[in-house]
Amino acid sequence: MPVYIRKNVNFTPPSIDNFPLEDDEDYITDPDQLLDRLPQPYRMIDKVLSQWYDEVWQIIEKRENERLEESRRIRAPQYECSAQMESQGRACCVCDSVDGRYIFIGQPRGLSAVDVQTQEKVASWEEESVDIHYVKAYLIGVQVYLVVTIDDMGFARLLIFGGDKFYFVKILNEFQKGRGGAHRPIFSNPAHGEGGTKLIISKCEASRNGDYLGAMFENPETAEVWLEVYKLPRDAWLNELESVLTKKEEKSEEDQGTDTQAPTDQEAPTPQNEVEPPPAATQSRKHSLSRGSSRLSVYTNTTNYEESTGGEKHTPKLSPTSVVMKLKPPPSMSELRQKGNPASSIHSACQKVDSGEVIGTGVNHILTPNHKDMRKEVFAHLHDNLMEYLPKEEEAEPLEDVNFHFMTAGRLVPTGLEQQSQIEEEDDMKRLPTTIAVWWKGSTHVVHYSLLKQHKDFDVKPDLVWPYLSPVTSSAISDDTSLLAVGFENGNIIIWDRYLGIQRGIVNIMDRVKIVQLTFLDPNICPQNLDDYQPYRTKTSTHLLALCDNGALYIMMSGPGLELDPICITPPVESEDDIFTMVQPIPGMHDLLITVLKSGKVQIRDTLQGTVLCEPVLPKSHELMTPWDPVVAVGAMGQVLFLKGNNKDYGEEEGGDQSESAGALFMYQMKLFPTLDSYMSRRRDKVSQTVHAKIENRIEALMKERIAQQGLRKHRMQERWGNMKEEIWSILQYKDMAEKKADNRPEIHYKRVRNLSQ
Repeated sequence: MPVYIRKNVNFTPPSIDNFPLEDDEDYITDPDQLLDRLPQPYRMIDKVLSQWYDEVWQIIEKRENERLEESRRIRAPQYECSAQMESQGRACCVCDSVDGRYIFIGQPRGLSAVDVQTQEKVASWEEESVDIHYVKAYLIGVQVYLVVTIDDMGFARLLIFGGDKFYFVKILNEFQKGRGGAHRPIFSNPAHGEGGTKLIISKCEASRNGDYLGAMFENPETAEVWLEVYKLPRDAWLNELESVLTKKEEKSEEDQGTDTQAPTDQEAPTPQNEVEPPPAATQSRKHSLSRGSSRLSVYTNTTNYEESTGGEKHTPKLSPTSVVMKLKPPPSMSELRQKGNPASSIHSACQKVDSGEVIGTGVNHILTPNHKDMRKEVFAHLHDNLMEYLPKEEEAEPLEDVNFHFMTAGRLVPTGLEQQSQIEEEDDMKRLPTTIAVWWKGSTHVVHYSLLKQHKDFDVKPDLVWPYLSPVTSSAISDDTSLLAVGFENGNIIIWDRYLGIQRGIVNIMDRVKIVQLTFLDPNICPQNLDDYQPYRTKTSTHLLALCDNGALYIMMSGPGLELDPICITPPVESEDDIFTMVQPIPGMHDLLITVLKSGKVQIRDTLQGTVLCEPVLPKSHELMTPWDPVVAVGAMGQVLFLKGNNKDYGEEEGGDQSESAGALFMYQMKLFPTLDSYMSRRRDKVSQTVHAKIENRIEALMKERIAQQGLRKHRMQERWGNMKEEIWSILQYKDMAEKKADNRPEIHYKRVRNLSQ
């Protein structure tokens, strides 16, 4: 039977958007409701008034509930500042030292170090037209700190603070390779940057002990982004600084000896109202840092400065850093689906395919752009009439942010890269990082690279790849790098035990909620469940703090063999002003949290319960500077709190934030807060997260347990010998009874039984 097909027929694809929604008011149970007694227009007026009344009643109920909740809510006490540091009113960023002795303040035209206890400036480093907007300190020796800074122009500087002085090291993005392999300087001032390419560093972080450093570079001209990893000669820097300090001490002793031996014409006592001027050597030692560092300008590229008094070089010649690897961001998944492999031909694409030893990232495949374009053309030709109904393809966002962690050796690293001596090292200061874990924003992979291999520029293959289904949004690592937590866009969290090489668990916090921050807490606030056997500790439990994008805060205990059970300590927020912009455990007291809300409130909370204990408040004339990126630091291991506040009445026409009167740095003595007395007096024993159970330690622990149980064993042996007589007597009784039963048994003659059977 012939079939006739009509031409020029428009296909209308099915859609559920046009289906009418069912309403409960469409169904009636009383037939009299079909007839409305009110005529028009009163019927319409009645419907409008009823709807208006319902809406007003809902608003009234909502306000009443808010008032009841506000009246039932216990208001946390508010404490005012103890001191105001007006001289640091131009602070752009604040960072505390790891041991809590100093705070480093980034300011316009330099950097300064302030003693936490006395609030006095110890040293300063000044530079013209340099506004420090990021500062981070790392403890690399005994009271020696590596200070990493980034200014407003995107230049990253390395400085060392030791002996109450700053020592300039280098600018990371100071030179760029030009044509022919020659290096050319990059100037922060555009007027001096003729023929140079300006590179910007947006992120710069070092390892815990300052052995390695990673910096994210950006090229504004080509929009390229990459990560560079540097090896820092920490031990060489410490030896060089020690030699410089010993030479200066010897010279100062010689100068003092010559001053005491020199004759004086008149020796008169100094009046009380006049202060004796310091010697030239002491004065030059105190102020040579600021003068010497001002000569370390980016424009002149000079690092040698001679003091006016003695001709001594202020900045010693320190050992240079070395580049370990350079990593480019992988293409996003949407870009791979749209464009395919950027290789020029199939042969070149096959050469880049991994050998199969490591799970690949999915970038190197043989689907070239020509193949993808051809498939798109075929699909468009076959479904030309339906192409207009397809959703528009979203443009792929470039991967402009990178996160990385430097980690020590573990059992997750491929064979041959473990370094057994590093694994068995008990001192964390002596354990060097051997691996770096990297994930880019929007990527679904966590990639591990070895720091012990020799890599070429941008030709680095990963040693370990963790592929996931959901994009990675956050990550955290413990202090000893034995635990690694990864948070995802779908609300999942995975915790890896790198020391044992196993996965501790996976948990879903909440569906359709993004994990924005993860933090491992100190294990001394977590109860340690010790088994009856073995006599030595084999595992450590710790708490993990998770912050979601809806403002909810969760805490969970992670330990070997324990299920991850997240506990909500702060529910999701309804108002945008109550969203957390900062959640940070207080150093030295991880059972306390310092949180900053988007509205500008600063709160101190209990970590395990989430209750607000107190609120440090600024004076009424000031407000918190940039609540979305607050300037907050805690010094003296949780004893002192620093907040930066801006003056509300200070106008921009009077100078803005460039003047010291625009703001101030406020100090709070947290040990004087009454609500924190129980936390301040609490004893916190040091608990190591990694347990190195060597064979010698096991034997020693077993011998101690055996000796400790010697008295118990003697008592048990005496009790056993006492029960032995009763057991033997009972055995003899059973034996006698058995013999008596055998004697009383009737005799059966065999022949008689045989005759009867016949």
